[in-house]
Amino acid sequence: MRDGQEIKLRPKAFMLLCHLIENRGRLVLKEELLKNLWPGTFASDDSLVQVLSDIRQALGPDFQRAIATVSRRGYRFDALVTETDDCLPSPSAFRAPETQYALSGDLRIAYQVLGEAPIDLVHAPGWVSHLEYGWEEPSLAHFYRELAAFSRLILFDKRGTGLSDRAAGLPDIQQRMEDVRAVMDAAGSHRAVIFGWSESASMAIAFAATYPMRSIALVLFGAYARREWAPDYPWAPTSEERKTGLYDLIEREWGGAVGLEHVAPSRAKDPAFREWWGTYQRRSASPAAALALARMNTQIDVRDYLSKVNVPTLVMHRRHDQNAKLEEGRYIADRIPGARFVELEGEDHLPFAGNTDSILHYTEDFVHSLSLEEYRTPAAAHVAPEK
Repeated sequence: MRDGQEIKLRPKAFMLLCHLIENRGRLVLKEELLKNLWPGTFASDDSLVQVLSDIRQALGPDFQRAIATVSRRGYRFDALVTETDDCLPSPSAFRAPETQYALSGDLRIAYQVLGEAPIDLVHAPGWVSHLEYGWEEPSLAHFYRELAAFSRLILFDKRGTGLSDRAAGLPDIQQRMEDVRAVMDAAGSHRAVIFGWSESASMAIAFAATYPMRSIALVLFGAYARREWAPDYPWAPTSEERKTGLYDLIEREWGGAVGLEHVAPSRAKDPAFREWWGTYQRRSASPAAALALARMNTQIDVRDYLSKVNVPTLVMHRRHDQNAKLEEGRYIADRIPGARFVELEGEDHLPFAGNTDSILHYTEDFVHSLSLEEYRTPAAAHVAPEK
């Protein structure tokens, strides 16, 4: 049933849909599906694609994301399933993965793993995050699910934020890099693509430069190399602009939609998104912790790491980003050997606001361009794509 109307399916399409639903959340390989639908008979991949096309047409345009395609491997039914006489749930009703903990020194770092593609991708979140509440926002859930469609995605909350332990004192960049290594070890990932945006892009740069044997490649979005103005880095805010534009705002308004007009102007007038953003920040960090982290981020300067990055690198930046200037993205790409720079339309600093699909498209193409042998072999040499 869809919208109260009965939908007719051919027998093979109905069998396939039932099999995917019964195995929901699990990647079902093409070989298994072919054997299940055409036992004892030869059938091509094209036959399977046609049956899936019939199912997607029956589900309708609002439910296309229910069946995830894992390139060249198989398919996964990702929607929440309940036993009911009503129609199927909405596309936003996806199950969040289990939260686990990695031990980094004396602290526990919260992480999640989803997706079954052969390449690992570590997503380093921005300023603050909350693993579980992040899934409550459909646009962020969509961003995670699409990344997991072509990777084994590893998410985590940085120390001092979200579900991770609160650190004694402010963490330095070396401690944050150790947290990434701890999460990778706990998730069984020897090497991974490191995806960093905003504040975490700086940490991702340092990680790739410091630990090339753990880094397959580097993906950056809305990145900056330094967070405070300098004569040779004129795009960053001055210390006074940081105080009046962020510190004072945190002290006055933490718990509300702090900074939303600057990081996601396209969603700033959306009441539901504003409410989620305020709650997301409130759950991610206390007011004092948020202020301390903002002050710490002002000290970021990873310019000396840029020339030391020796893995394939993709740098994406929106043209009118208000939080990190386009010139900052170009600066980074110009100084990382062989990096590719992609200028995107838009003004949102959050990757899951605005035209998210363009970010996902370039990231997926970049990941697929990496040699399978390159990231399976720990000692493999990396050759960056042409700029």
